[in-house]
Amino acid sequence: MPDLRTTCTLLLFGGALVMLPPSGERLREFASWPARPARLPFIWQALDAAQRSGDGREAFARGQQLLDLVPSWTIGHAAIAYRYALTQDVRGGEAAIADQAAERLFVALAWLERAREHAGRREYELLHSAAFLPRIACRQFPGLEQRLPPGGAAAITDAFFAEAEALFPSPAVREQRLFHFPTLAAALLDAGQRQAAVELLRTAIERVPEVRDRELATEWCERVREVVRRLTGDPSVDLRAVFDDPRFEPLWPHLR
Repeated sequence: MPDLRTTCTLLLFGGALVMLPPSGERLREFASWPARPARLPFIWQALDAAQRSGDGREAFARGQQLLDLVPSWTIGHAAIAYRYALTQDVRGGEAAIADQAAERLFVALAWLERAREHAGRREYELLHSAAFLPRIACRQFPGLEQRLPPGGAAAITDAFFAEAEALFPSPAVREQRLFHFPTLAAALLDAGQRQAAVELLRTAIERVPEVRDRELATEWCERVREVVRRLTGDPSVDLRAVFDDPRFEPLWPHLR
């Protein structure tokens, strides 16, 4: 597994350096904390404009500017990486689209790797976010799986999970990757990525058997299923239990 992870990391950073050169100049520009509150609204506006224009690369660059100001904001890093990797680029035929999706995926994963430097005790959140991204991207882009290193998305996922569990060796951390899903799904919804958020929550349902407490697992799975039903257009689903559960609070604005 370490060999696979080393190979993946080299591929990811190689792709990142080609597409998005190191931002030392930008880091120096935004190095002063006192200037950050004044700059944040303008960067948010630029990011929003880039997202509305459909320019995935521009939105990613603007997201990098924002996160240079708040480098320890792990969920922000994850949301920007997912937004970029899952950009709907329809240029060319299926092979070209898959090639472009692979390139974006490598860059997004490299971005999450880089963000680990500032994550502190929340590093596992970035590792979990990186672990799930390849599976979701492969579901969205036919042909992407064949462009990944040996073992495909499953091997990359296992490598990131193994890293997280090696650094934070406890059953609780393994289960936290499930309970982290509503927050990440909400970030995707904030970025307009509804289908990606739904796929992420479906992945959470698939991994419910990992929860040791079976009563908790059953109850959690039912709440996630209710959220997925509402997000996929079922207005009849009863969400009272979801709104009573603080673990789903990040999703509440998207379910009302």
